[in-house]
Amino acid sequence: MADRDATPRYLDPFAWLVRLALWALGTGLLALLLASGRTEPLDHALYDLHMRHWGYDPGNEVVIVAIDPASLAALGRWPWPRAIHARLIDRLGADGVRGIGMDVAVSEPDLAQPQNDRAFAAAVARNGHVAMPVFAEAPALGGMLQEILPLPAVAQGAAALGQVDVALDGDGVARGAYLMAGLGNPYWPSLALALLRLDRPAGTTPLPGLRHNPLAARSPYLWERDHLVLLRYAGPAGSFGRVSYADVLDGKVPAALLRNKLVLIGATAEGLGDIVRTPDGPMPGVEYQANMLASVRRGNSILPLNLAARFLLGSFMLMLPLLLYGLPGLRRMWRAALAAALATLLLCVLLLRLAHAWWPPAACLELILGGTALGWLLARLETFARRRSYRKRLLVHAG
Repeated sequence: MADRDATPRYLDPFAWLVRLALWALGTGLLALLLASGRTEPLDHALYDLHMRHWGYDPGNEVVIVAIDPASLAALGRWPWPRAIHARLIDRLGADGVRGIGMDVAVSEPDLAQPQNDRAFAAAVARNGHVAMPVFAEAPALGGMLQEILPLPAVAQGAAALGQVDVALDGDGVARGAYLMAGLGNPYWPSLALALLRLDRPAGTTPLPGLRHNPLAARSPYLWERDHLVLLRYAGPAGSFGRVSYADVLDGKVPAALLRNKLVLIGATAEGLGDIVRTPDGPMPGVEYQANMLASVRRGNSILPLNLAARFLLGSFMLMLPLLLYGLPGLRRMWRAALAAALATLLLCVLLLRLAHAWWPPAACLELILGGTALGWLLARLETFARRRSYRKRLLVHAG
């Protein structure tokens, strides 16, 4: 009898009014959750879990020339005279590399040996395919940010300049990167993008990434960012090919390993360079740049959906358990909620894998499962109240 009555109850107009009211309440709560960012830790955990199992072989197009412990032992304490960097640039040019991104600051003059600065600037200009870094630093604690550019002679000889900003989430993990950033206005490409543009001159194809709100006011004193992409990391530290700085300098690395490659120069020795926390664990800043370069070059960077798109998708998924509840096999609330929760996770994975778009599902999952638990509790309390009332009536009649 119950099965024959299920379909009429499913089509009952009053029941659908109740469901519509519940959906409206859920969408309001969804907006609050998204605006507050309260579910970000769970979203980050889901994203990191997935990305740790979605690595790829980066191939050999990008090579890191590592300032490693062996190089420090061979060439002495850091910083090295810039004439050494000049020799490396000339060696890489002779080996036929396509482009060089140098993730090493060259912003203060060598007052003791200015000829080293001149030698380095000349080597950069001779090569013609070197991208140099731009940093944003405050000269004093609490002071205003300043852009730290390479020495004027080096900047003039460089083929491109690129910022080395690291995009950290609230938990200190770098899941993405800003392809454009700058003081007051995002006019500097990232170092990886600057190097890629040397290899592939910019055309009419727009940059990927989540855009900065063009209506929002910009401050000339703040570091402004634009074109946020999430990186598909190749894997943990060491996934990209590395050769030792000293070995390249001494000619111990066969030219065939470097010819026609894009090269990033940076520190990998512990305590020397910056260490970036990623979903795949800590890695040197130069390898963070390598992952950015490979992601943009291969076109496999991930677009984080904006707030409006996240709300619209979440609103649709909140309707799903209300649509499913009462159908054959889903005539219990928890079954409809479980099916909707699994569908939510599946949609998140499909968007990530097939569309390279990230939709954080935690807020939607929390409302589906939390609302179902609350509904189940209210139903149990109502059943308990009815039974208690029925027992009282029996006692009255018995008395």
